[in-house]
Amino acid sequence: MIRKTLIVLALATAFAAPAHAQFGKLKELAGGGSSSSSSSAAPSEADQEALVRRFAASQSHSLEAQTAFAKAFGLAEQVQLLEAERQALSSGSVNVDKIKKSVSVSDAAQAAIDERVAAKPELSAESKQHYTDGLIALAASAVEGQKLSGEASNFANGMKNLGATQLATVGRKLAAGAWVAKESPGYLKGLYSSSKAALTFARASKIKVPGNAESLLDTL
Repeated sequence: MIRKTLIVLALATAFAAPAHAQFGKLKELAGGGSSSSSSSAAPSEADQEALVRRFAASQSHSLEAQTAFAKAFGLAEQVQLLEAERQALSSGSVNVDKIKKSVSVSDAAQAAIDERVAAKPELSAESKQHYTDGLIALAASAVEGQKLSGEASNFANGMKNLGATQLATVGRKLAAGAWVAKESPGYLKGLYSSSKAALTFARASKIKVPGNAESLLDTL
């Protein structure tokens, strides 16, 4: 109970500004638009590390959300796989190979979750609590996703400004950041879609949604 309260308070602090303003970039990038905040400066390796970690942070929260949803629907195999990937992302250095594997596992788990959602099952009180935990984690993923949208856009814009010689030298060192920047729009689009579906199911199933998390997810 204390943990959930702290998470909700943290989300409230992160989104002290109006929700529609905070999620503007996320909705733009998820819909294929361009972020209003961009940078023409060539990215550095420090920028790359920050971008990769931002993607991993959002993905880690997303995996946590999916784990909770999988528990709610009794998807034991998916729970084990998701927990393993989340642990891998949080241990040691974060790299593209780890992220790619986690995305693959996440996509497969989401397909299984979507199938259960489509069946509109009746959930027990315990399962509903798992689902509520998932919504809180999903909101935390969206918080990181909002930051990711601007950072990915800036990194991509900076890569466009590298000349042929720079691409042959510096560009190779920024391959991980370039991959994350390229994949971020699709990732955020999936986050946007799954968040809307998760909230819709919660309302239809009369599952308690913490007010702050509901407000944030509803604004996506």
